[in-house]
Amino acid sequence: MLAADPLRVGLVGAGMISRHHLIAWSRLDAVRVVAVCDPDQDRAQARAAEFAIPEVYGTVEDMLNGTAIDAIDIATPRETHVELVRLAAARGIDALCQKPLAPEFDEAEALVAEVSGSIRLMVHENWRFRPYYRQAKAWLEAGLIGEVEAFRLAAISSGLLPDAEGRRPALERQPFLANERRLIIAELLIHHLDVARWLLGPLQVRAADISHGDAPVVGETGADIRLVSETGAPVEVVGDWAAPGQPPRSGDVMAVKGARGTLRLADHRLDLDGIDRRSLTYDPDAAYQASFDAAIAQFVDCLRTGEAFETDGSDNLATLQLVDAAYAAAGVA
Repeated sequence: MLAADPLRVGLVGAGMISRHHLIAWSRLDAVRVVAVCDPDQDRAQARAAEFAIPEVYGTVEDMLNGTAIDAIDIATPRETHVELVRLAAARGIDALCQKPLAPEFDEAEALVAEVSGSIRLMVHENWRFRPYYRQAKAWLEAGLIGEVEAFRLAAISSGLLPDAEGRRPALERQPFLANERRLIIAELLIHHLDVARWLLGPLQVRAADISHGDAPVVGETGADIRLVSETGAPVEVVGDWAAPGQPPRSGDVMAVKGARGTLRLADHRLDLDGIDRRSLTYDPDAAYQASFDAAIAQFVDCLRTGEAFETDGSDNLATLQLVDAAYAAAGVA
């Protein structure tokens, strides 16, 4: 692909998250989203109208047959990812696929091996692209807190509990969550496990506990995962979507203790304490969209330069291994 050639993109999935994808695509030069596909035609038409997308389809096959595209952006439920990546690979179309690559590690591993060498595949694991995590990574790599001695990352909210009107905000936003057998680890803490692994290097799961709060969902609503880094530092990743008294959506809280200082993230502020003291504050909505912008920009840049994706299939497999290991440690098949 030449740098001057416009990249023609087909978006699969017109649900809630697709709007953030489309905002990110719209901010890139020499890129055009030329088609959107969703079995819900009203939803697809609404996205097409909002972002001036010329073609709307009900099936992926119709989109691939009806429009010439260079890359496909898969923003659909997890159980559809394998089939859609395979359809793209059969046509030689590079793919950006929303996390997780597959519901189960073995299936994802087989898919990565199957499409390797035929297309470029990047997993849209955008959490690590949030600006405060990029900054934390830079400070850690600069050695500003010394060797990491302990790490904790938590996301606690009441999103699955009824609000004053009796609605459950997390299910209003993402109704599919109600029927996921693997819930908070596979849907939410997969991001935090990926961030922890990216910041600290390889991790091993030592233990995990899950809980089922008072919510009309199939899967677990809370989890506490204990891991260890290669240097022996204890690592904890915690999540809860049914915590009374907490906001329906809350920001991450992180603490990284080092030999020479501490790094903290809370209330959308990143603080560095120690010999070197620094503090940065982030707008939560802007930071959220920025993670989509940065992930999609890297996909395009790497397609044009040939460089490896930061979150390619093999990288994502390492995160999926931690997800599976956490469920195994918690006694979930």
